[in-house]
Amino acid sequence: MTMPAADTIEREQGKLYLSDAELIRRIGVPEKYMRKILPGLESKYGFPRKQPLFNNRRYWPAVKAWLDKRNGLIVATSQPAGRVSDD
Repeated sequence: MTMPAADTIEREQGKLYLSDAELIRRIGVPEKYMRKILPGLESKYGFPRKQPLFNNRRYWPAVKAWLDKRNGLIVATSQPAGRVSDD
């Protein structure tokens, strides 16, 4: 895979749904290795799956939360959408 231009990478930073190529670039693991382990990450470790509704792309915030949890970072939780606090 060729590396995209710097301005392309800059434009991609705000994307929420990523192709596997974009995801692999963002994670920074060699493509050959990552493509080999992705199926196992999904089936054995709960890695976020591709979403058919969004052209078989993965939701980046879910992938980042998975990576953060996997690496021992505390993931902040928020209230479910539509709920109003009694405060």
